[in-house]
Amino acid sequence: MELRDLKAFVTLGEVLHFGQAAVRQHVTQSALSKQIRRLEEELGGELFERNASSTRLTVLGRALYEDARALVAASEQLARSARDVLAGNSGALRIGFGVATKLLVPAAIAQFRAERPQVTIELNDLSTHHQLLALSEGKLDLGFCRLPAPKGWPCLPVVRAHFVAVLPASYAGVSKLADLVDKPLAILRRDKAPSFYDHLMHYLAQSGLRFRDIQYVNDFAAGVATAAADIAWTLVPSSTTIEHPDVLTLPLTEGEACWTIGLIRPPHSKRPLIDAFWQTVASMSEPDLP
Repeated sequence: MELRDLKAFVTLGEVLHFGQAAVRQHVTQSALSKQIRRLEEELGGELFERNASSTRLTVLGRALYEDARALVAASEQLARSARDVLAGNSGALRIGFGVATKLLVPAAIAQFRAERPQVTIELNDLSTHHQLLALSEGKLDLGFCRLPAPKGWPCLPVVRAHFVAVLPASYAGVSKLADLVDKPLAILRRDKAPSFYDHLMHYLAQSGLRFRDIQYVNDFAAGVATAAADIAWTLVPSSTTIEHPDVLTLPLTEGEACWTIGLIRPPHSKRPLIDAFWQTVASMSEPDLP
């Protein structure tokens, strides 16, 4: 059974006039008649009663008309859906992000979906390490990760971040890391964010200072709470929400304390939808990033 024959049946069933139906189908009346006859042969009965003055659906035609119309509508929707996907106007994106882009990502998605409301976005809050694994395994389409990206992976620098020391309120007067050497330090466990942990360890090592009393927390919020409780000070990314009256903050902005977050994707992952989101983020990125 050919789809074009079903379309001919539906059109003729709607207008009940061979001439008008042929015009709508962009065929001749004889070609339309052949399509109807072919469909009738396949179905085993006549679909229309035709005389000199009128064309009417038969009992069989009336019984099958709604099903045929639904099939034709579904096929047309399928074609529209395919065009939308190929044009980047619909489909799904799986995006990874971390704390450093918690403000940029929702804003980018809101702007993107304002232009493409049919697109479905799946967000995954993951560390850079876990995003890279998911991207490599095809479980994510895009990721907001700490740069540099793996060799050969397209990347778009989007935001600059740095360490912030969060101190108990009792540490008033502390102005540099050296003042904290003898104070207990709470840091995020490495398995939670390997890239952050490794950078932090490198930064502390290159400072020449030795912090011996180190304890571990499961997330940055726990680190801030530890400082608020006067148990230990902590180091968090600059994007961390720090809203507690019992802590002080000490921004660390020298070169070794800073890093860049970029939007990345695996090689050969070009899709219209990915390209469109990439352009949206590019229009919102911080200027003059390396």
